[in-house]
Amino acid sequence: MSFIGKILVVAQMALSVLFLFVGGAVYVAHTNWKELYDGKVKELAAANQNAQGVRDNAEREKTTLTADLNAEKDVRLKAEVDLQAAQINLASLTKDKNDLQAQIQRQTGIAETKSNEAGYRDEEARKQRIINADIQARLDTTVKSNRALEDELFTTKSELADLSTRYDQLLETNSDLEKFAANAGLNTNPRMLAQLQAPPPPVDGLVKEVRKDRTNRPKFLLVSIGSDDGLLKGHELDAYRSGVDGRRPQWLGKIRVVSVSPDEAVCEVLDPSKTGIIEVGDNVTSKLH
Repeated sequence: MSFIGKILVVAQMALSVLFLFVGGAVYVAHTNWKELYDGKVKELAAANQNAQGVRDNAEREKTTLTADLNAEKDVRLKAEVDLQAAQINLASLTKDKNDLQAQIQRQTGIAETKSNEAGYRDEEARKQRIINADIQARLDTTVKSNRALEDELFTTKSELADLSTRYDQLLETNSDLEKFAANAGLNTNPRMLAQLQAPPPPVDGLVKEVRKDRTNRPKFLLVSIGSDDGLLKGHELDAYRSGVDGRRPQWLGKIRVVSVSPDEAVCEVLDPSKTGIIEVGDNVTSKLH
Protein backbone atom coordinates (compact mmCIF):
# COMPACT_ATOMS: atom_id res chain seq x y z
CA MET A 1 0.00 0.00 0.00
CA SER A 2 1.30 3.36 -0.91
CA PHE A 3 1.85 6.26 1.42
CA ILE A 4 -1.16 8.18 0.13
CA GLY A 5 -3.36 5.16 0.65
CA LYS A 6 -2.24 4.99 4.24
CA ILE A 7 -2.98 8.66 4.73
CA LEU A 8 -6.45 8.20 3.24
CA VAL A 9 -7.12 5.21 5.52
CA VAL A 10 -6.03 7.22 8.53
CA ALA A 11 -8.13 10.19 7.43
CA GLN A 12 -11.12 7.92 6.88
CA MET A 13 -10.79 6.48 10.36
CA ALA A 14 -10.40 9.97 11.86
CA LEU A 15 -13.49 11.22 10.01
CA SER A 16 -15.41 8.12 11.17
CA VAL A 17 -14.47 8.82 14.75
CA LEU A 18 -15.36 12.50 14.27
CA PHE A 19 -18.76 11.67 12.75
CA LEU A 20 -19.34 9.22 15.63
CA PHE A 21 -18.73 11.95 18.19
CA VAL A 22 -20.84 14.45 16.21
CA GLY A 23 -23.72 11.97 15.97
CA GLY A 24 -23.53 11.28 19.70
CA ALA A 25 -23.51 14.99 20.48
CA VAL A 26 -26.54 15.54 18.22
CA TYR A 27 -28.39 12.67 19.89
CA VAL A 28 -27.60 13.95 23.35
CA ALA A 29 -28.64 17.51 22.41
CA HIS A 30 -31.87 16.22 20.87
CA THR A 31 -32.72 14.29 24.02
CA ASN A 32 -32.07 17.37 26.30
CA TRP A 33 -34.27 19.71 24.21
CA LYS A 34 -37.17 17.20 24.27
CA GLU A 35 -37.00 16.83 28.04
CA LEU A 36 -36.87 20.63 28.40
CA TYR A 37 -39.90 20.97 26.14
CA ASP A 38 -41.88 18.35 28.07
CA GLY A 39 -40.98 20.11 31.34
CA LYS A 40 -42.17 23.44 30.02
CA VAL A 41 -45.40 21.88 28.78
CA LYS A 42 -45.99 20.42 32.24
CA GLU A 43 -45.24 23.76 33.91
CA LEU A 44 -47.64 25.53 31.52
CA ALA A 45 -50.37 22.98 32.27
CA ALA A 46 -49.79 23.44 36.00
CA ALA A 47 -49.87 27.24 35.59
CA ASN A 48 -53.14 27.01 33.60
CA GLN A 49 -54.62 24.77 36.28
CA ASN A 50 -53.58 27.23 39.00
CA ALA A 51 -55.02 30.14 36.97
CA GLN A 52 -58.29 28.26 36.54
CA GLY A 53 -58.39 27.66 40.28
CA VAL A 54 -57.78 31.36 40.91
CA ARG A 55 -60.56 32.27 38.44
CA ASP A 56 -62.93 29.81 40.13
CA ASN A 57 -62.11 31.27 43.55
CA ALA A 58 -62.59 34.81 42.20
CA GLU A 59 -65.95 33.85 40.70
CA ARG A 60 -67.08 32.28 43.97
CA GLU A 61 -65.92 35.38 45.89
CA LYS A 62 -67.77 37.60 43.39
CA THR A 63 -70.95 35.55 43.81
CA THR A 64 -70.66 35.75 47.61
CA LEU A 65 -70.04 39.51 47.57
CA THR A 66 -72.96 40.04 45.16
CA ALA A 67 -75.25 38.06 47.45
CA ASP A 68 -74.07 40.07 50.48
CA LEU A 69 -74.59 43.34 48.59
CA ASN A 70 -78.12 42.35 47.57
CA ALA A 71 -78.86 41.37 51.17
CA GLU A 72 -77.60 44.77 52.37
CA LYS A 73 -79.78 46.49 49.76
CA ASP A 74 -82.81 44.50 50.94
CA VAL A 75 -82.09 45.48 54.55
CA ARG A 76 -81.71 49.15 53.57
CA LEU A 77 -84.94 49.12 51.52
CA LYS A 78 -86.80 47.50 54.42
CA ALA A 79 -85.39 50.13 56.80
CA GLU A 80 -86.52 52.92 54.44
CA VAL A 81 -90.02 51.39 54.20
CA ASP A 82 -90.18 51.09 58.00
CA LEU A 83 -89.02 54.74 58.33
CA GLN A 84 -91.70 55.96 55.90
CA ALA A 85 -94.34 53.95 57.75
CA ALA A 86 -93.18 55.43 61.07
CA GLN A 87 -93.30 58.98 59.61
CA ILE A 88 -96.83 58.38 58.30
CA ASN A 89 -97.88 57.03 61.69
CA LEU A 90 -96.32 60.04 63.44
CA ALA A 91 -98.17 62.45 61.12
CA SER A 92 -101.44 60.62 61.81
CA LEU A 93 -100.87 60.77 65.58
CA THR A 94 -100.03 64.48 65.36
CA LYS A 95 -103.24 65.15 63.42
CA ASP A 96 -105.28 63.19 65.99
CA LYS A 97 -103.66 65.22 68.77
CA ASN A 98 -104.46 68.53 67.04
CA ASP A 99 -108.05 67.40 66.42
CA LEU A 100 -108.46 66.48 70.10
CA GLN A 101 -107.06 69.83 71.20
CA ALA A 102 -109.41 71.68 68.85
CA GLN A 103 -112.36 69.66 70.15
CA ILE A 104 -111.38 70.45 73.76
CA GLN A 105 -111.23 74.16 72.94
CA ARG A 106 -114.65 74.04 71.28
CA GLN A 107 -116.19 72.22 74.24
CA THR A 108 -114.57 74.69 76.64
CA GLY A 109 -115.99 77.62 74.66
CA ILE A 110 -119.46 76.07 74.67
CA ALA A 111 -119.29 75.46 78.43
CA GLU A 112 -118.19 79.03 79.08
CA THR A 113 -120.94 80.42 76.87
CA LYS A 114 -123.59 78.35 78.66
CA SER A 115 -122.23 79.54 82.00
CA ASN A 116 -122.49 83.16 80.83
CA GLU A 117 -125.99 82.52 79.57
CA ALA A 118 -127.03 81.15 82.97
CA GLY A 119 -125.61 84.27 84.63
CA TYR A 120 -127.55 86.51 82.23
CA ARG A 121 -130.74 84.61 82.96
CA ASP A 122 -130.25 84.93 86.72
CA GLU A 123 -129.72 88.65 86.30
CA GLU A 124 -132.84 88.98 84.17
CA ALA A 125 -134.82 86.96 86.72
CA ARG A 126 -133.63 89.29 89.49
CA LYS A 127 -134.63 92.32 87.43
CA GLN A 128 -137.97 90.67 86.73
CA ARG A 129 -138.57 90.15 90.45
CA ILE A 130 -137.76 93.80 91.12
CA ILE A 131 -140.12 94.92 88.38
CA ASN A 132 -142.86 92.60 89.62
CA ALA A 133 -142.49 93.98 93.16
CA ASP A 134 -142.71 97.51 91.79
CA ILE A 135 -145.83 96.60 89.81
CA GLN A 136 -147.43 95.11 92.91
CA ALA A 137 -146.67 98.23 94.90
CA ARG A 138 -148.22 100.37 92.18
CA LEU A 139 -151.34 98.22 92.13
CA ASP A 140 -151.68 98.45 95.93
CA THR A 141 -151.41 102.25 95.90
CA THR A 142 -153.83 102.73 92.98
CA VAL A 143 -156.64 100.41 94.18
CA LYS A 144 -158.67 103.38 95.52
CA SER A 145 -159.27 104.87 92.11
CA ASN A 146 -160.55 102.88 89.14
CA ARG A 147 -159.31 105.33 86.56
CA ALA A 148 -155.96 105.61 88.26
CA LEU A 149 -155.91 101.81 88.36
CA GLU A 150 -156.63 101.66 84.62
CA ASP A 151 -153.88 104.18 83.95
CA GLU A 152 -151.43 102.27 86.12
CA LEU A 153 -152.52 98.97 84.52
CA PHE A 154 -151.98 100.38 81.04
CA THR A 155 -148.56 101.67 82.11
CA THR A 156 -147.72 98.31 83.65
CA LYS A 157 -148.77 96.43 80.51
CA SER A 158 -146.64 98.75 78.42
CA GLU A 159 -143.66 98.17 80.68
CA LEU A 160 -144.24 94.43 80.60
CA ALA A 161 -144.41 94.48 76.80
CA ASP A 162 -141.17 96.46 76.65
CA LEU A 163 -139.56 94.11 79.14
CA SER A 164 -140.71 91.07 77.16
CA THR A 165 -139.33 92.62 73.97
CA ARG A 166 -136.07 93.38 75.70
CA TYR A 167 -135.95 89.89 77.15
CA ASP A 168 -136.45 88.38 73.69
CA GLN A 169 -133.75 90.68 72.35
CA LEU A 170 -131.40 89.59 75.14
CA LEU A 171 -132.09 85.95 74.33
CA GLU A 172 -131.29 86.57 70.68
CA THR A 173 -128.16 88.50 71.70
CA ASN A 174 -127.12 85.64 73.97
CA SER A 175 -127.63 83.20 71.10
CA ASP A 176 -125.52 85.37 68.79
CA LEU A 177 -122.88 85.70 71.49
CA GLU A 178 -122.82 81.93 71.99
CA LYS A 179 -122.32 81.32 68.27
CA PHE A 180 -119.73 84.08 68.04
CA ALA A 181 -117.81 82.75 71.06
CA ALA A 182 -117.89 79.19 69.66
CA ASN A 183 -116.56 80.39 66.30
CA ALA A 184 -113.91 82.50 68.03
CA GLY A 185 -112.63 79.48 70.02
CA LEU A 186 -112.75 81.14 73.47
CA ASN A 187 -110.24 79.71 75.92
CA THR A 188 -110.79 79.08 79.68
CA ASN A 189 -107.25 78.04 80.50
CA PRO A 190 -106.67 78.69 84.27
CA ARG A 191 -103.25 80.16 83.51
CA MET A 192 -104.88 82.68 81.18
CA LEU A 193 -107.46 83.51 83.87
CA ALA A 194 -104.66 84.02 86.41
CA GLN A 195 -103.00 86.48 84.06
CA LEU A 196 -106.24 88.44 83.90
CA GLN A 197 -105.87 89.31 87.60
CA ALA A 198 -103.30 91.89 86.55
CA PRO A 199 -104.55 95.07 84.81
CA PRO A 200 -104.21 95.27 81.02
CA PRO A 201 -100.99 96.82 79.70
CA PRO A 202 -101.07 100.47 78.59
CA VAL A 203 -102.30 100.24 74.99
CA ASP A 204 -104.09 102.45 72.49
CA GLY A 205 -105.94 101.36 69.36
CA LEU A 206 -108.70 102.17 66.91
CA VAL A 207 -112.11 100.69 66.17
CA LYS A 208 -111.90 98.90 62.80
CA GLU A 209 -115.40 97.39 62.62
CA VAL A 210 -118.69 97.66 64.55
CA ARG A 211 -121.39 94.97 64.83
CA LYS A 212 -124.76 96.18 66.14
CA ASP A 213 -127.65 94.40 67.84
CA ARG A 214 -131.32 94.50 66.79
CA THR A 215 -131.82 97.84 68.51
CA ASN A 216 -129.06 99.30 66.32
CA ARG A 217 -126.74 99.72 69.30
CA PRO A 218 -123.06 98.67 69.11
CA LYS A 219 -122.63 95.16 70.49
CA PHE A 220 -119.23 93.89 69.27
CA LEU A 221 -116.15 95.81 68.09
CA LEU A 222 -113.09 94.78 66.10
CA VAL A 223 -110.10 96.80 67.35
CA SER A 224 -106.55 97.23 65.96
CA ILE A 225 -104.61 95.84 68.96
CA GLY A 226 -104.15 92.21 69.96
CA SER A 227 -102.06 89.67 71.86
CA ASP A 228 -98.81 91.07 70.47
CA ASP A 229 -99.68 94.27 72.39
CA GLY A 230 -100.28 92.28 75.62
CA LEU A 231 -104.10 91.97 75.44
CA LEU A 232 -105.81 88.86 76.86
CA LYS A 233 -109.38 87.67 76.72
CA GLY A 234 -111.28 89.31 79.61
CA HIS A 235 -109.32 92.58 79.68
CA GLU A 236 -111.52 95.66 79.88
CA LEU A 237 -110.84 98.83 77.87
CA ASP A 238 -112.43 102.27 77.45
CA ALA A 239 -113.86 103.52 74.17
CA TYR A 240 -113.71 107.26 73.53
CA ARG A 241 -113.79 109.84 70.77
CA SER A 242 -110.66 111.97 70.65
CA GLY A 243 -112.23 115.12 69.23
CA VAL A 244 -110.11 115.32 66.09
CA ASP A 245 -111.58 115.97 62.62
CA GLY A 246 -114.17 118.31 64.10
CA ARG A 247 -115.83 115.68 66.30
CA ARG A 248 -116.74 116.39 69.92
CA PRO A 249 -114.52 114.60 72.50
CA GLN A 250 -116.63 111.99 74.28
CA TRP A 251 -116.23 108.94 76.53
CA LEU A 252 -118.28 106.21 74.87
CA GLY A 253 -118.25 103.32 77.39
CA LYS A 254 -116.46 100.20 78.52
CA ILE A 255 -115.70 97.14 76.40
CA ARG A 256 -114.34 93.66 77.24
CA VAL A 257 -112.03 91.52 75.10
CA VAL A 258 -113.77 88.23 74.15
CA SER A 259 -111.40 87.00 71.45
CA VAL A 260 -107.84 87.97 70.62
CA SER A 261 -105.38 87.38 67.76
CA PRO A 262 -101.82 88.73 67.37
CA ASP A 263 -102.87 91.97 65.63
CA GLU A 264 -106.61 92.33 66.40
CA ALA A 265 -109.17 91.68 69.10
CA VAL A 266 -112.96 91.31 69.27
CA CYS A 267 -114.52 93.23 72.16
CA GLU A 268 -118.03 93.15 73.63
CA VAL A 269 -119.73 96.39 74.65
CA LEU A 270 -120.49 95.89 78.36
CA ASP A 271 -123.64 98.07 78.67
CA PRO A 272 -125.02 99.00 75.24
CA SER A 273 -127.92 100.94 76.77
CA LYS A 274 -125.54 103.32 78.58
CA THR A 275 -122.92 103.51 75.85
CA GLY A 276 -122.50 106.20 73.23
CA ILE A 277 -122.74 105.41 69.54
CA ILE A 278 -119.35 103.86 68.81
CA GLU A 279 -118.21 104.26 65.23
CA VAL A 280 -115.34 103.06 63.07
CA GLY A 281 -112.29 105.25 63.75
CA ASP A 282 -113.08 105.86 67.44
CA ASN A 283 -110.32 105.18 70.00
CA VAL A 284 -109.87 102.43 72.58
CA THR A 285 -107.40 102.53 75.47
CA SER A 286 -106.48 100.96 78.79
CA LYS A 287 -104.95 104.15 80.19
CA LEU A 288 -108.19 105.56 81.68
CA HIS A 289 -108.37 102.90 84.43
